[in-house]
Amino acid sequence: MRGIAATALNPVANAIIQLGTVPVLLHAWGTAKYGDWLMLSAVPSYLTLTNMGFGDASGSDMTLRASSGDKNGVIETFQSSLALLFGVSSIVLLAVISLVWLFPWQRSMHLASLSDRNAAQVVLSLAIYIVLAQQSGVIESGFRCNGHFAIGTSCSTLLRLGETVVASIVGVYTGNLLITAVTYLVFRCFATVAYALLLHRMTPWLPIGLSKASLERIKELAKPALGFMAMPLGYAISLQGFTLLIGSILGPIAVTAFSTLRTMTRVNFQLMTVIAWAIWPELSSAFGAGNLALARRLHRRAYQCGLALSIGSALSLWAAGPWIYRIWIHRAVTLNINCFHVLLAVTLLNSLWFTSSVVPMSTNSHHRLAAGFVTASSVSLALASVLVPRFGITGAACALLLVDAWMMWTVLRTSLRQLHDEFRPFVNALFQLPTSLTAKPVGQA
Repeated sequence: MRGIAATALNPVANAIIQLGTVPVLLHAWGTAKYGDWLMLSAVPSYLTLTNMGFGDASGSDMTLRASSGDKNGVIETFQSSLALLFGVSSIVLLAVISLVWLFPWQRSMHLASLSDRNAAQVVLSLAIYIVLAQQSGVIESGFRCNGHFAIGTSCSTLLRLGETVVASIVGVYTGNLLITAVTYLVFRCFATVAYALLLHRMTPWLPIGLSKASLERIKELAKPALGFMAMPLGYAISLQGFTLLIGSILGPIAVTAFSTLRTMTRVNFQLMTVIAWAIWPELSSAFGAGNLALARRLHRRAYQCGLALSIGSALSLWAAGPWIYRIWIHRAVTLNINCFHVLLAVTLLNSLWFTSSVVPMSTNSHHRLAAGFVTASSVSLALASVLVPRFGITGAACALLLVDAWMMWTVLRTSLRQLHDEFRPFVNALFQLPTSLTAKPVGQA
């Protein structure tokens, strides 16, 4: 229950971060300037790949080891992930510092309010912020494995909420994109230190350091880590890639129109993260204990709840979304109703396959699935480059729909195979009233 309550903070925080900041900054900066911010912030977002997936891979591995009492193994995994992340981050930052001044930002992105030098400063500040934020991913895995998942998740969520509120206030007051970016960076520096100190206080047996780091453990985690790295790469192509593509073809105003529609329709997805992140450590523990029956029931009930939430929220947005959008944006951007309807279908499908994807991720056996997601996202981006010039932002939405339709079936099939579950009993369970998740003998559904 505490895990569900903690993850319930995520959609609340994301609603404030996404739905709250969009109209505030949009009206304070104007459509073109806000479009500049969306495009520039999309570029360093690709640096989320610098953690190489070791944050999530270490979390699953540490939880599996902790459930079997292997504390030394937990420490080795934790510090090995920290060591690799620190080394990769240092190399990436040196590369960014060297190259960011050479790129023709204004000409390539059709920026309306910034020179090349100012754009480079904004991108560099956000790049340092994102690389620093990656450290929190490994630290959070410490909370996940020690039974304090709810506390770790709550603190991480409040951290993101705090930095967004403060940076938005600064952005509105100064009207300066660079000062806004620097505010994100400074807040994250202090918050990361506090987050690490909290973990040390709650789990003194899990020291933050590098003395127990092991090259063998890094190699052992490499395969699942690459899978976790592939997932954010796929999302980066799907989210930031489409932002940059639309900006380069249609300009910053079209970026703002597409991004605001996508933000509103993805409220459904934020609700799904409550379920997915809450059952992740529980699934890892169930697999670690060999309780396949419990893992099977967790997946069925999570998918059942997700299906109900997805359909309900999609229908609600379909009916009230245009009215909400006009009030939210205050007519600063024209509503593209066709794009809106397609994006609703995209988010519905995305929410359902994301719930099932936690099954292979909980055991670090998701690498093939992640590789397929990257491939499908790349194909959709290529397709969008053909559709956007002809159909505008609706063409981009149609390209996204194909990816999520393919992923929904592929992920569900993979999860059912891992759980030794059959499709017909699984579907029948979706239409049964939820019962207790108390474990039955292994082998029973």
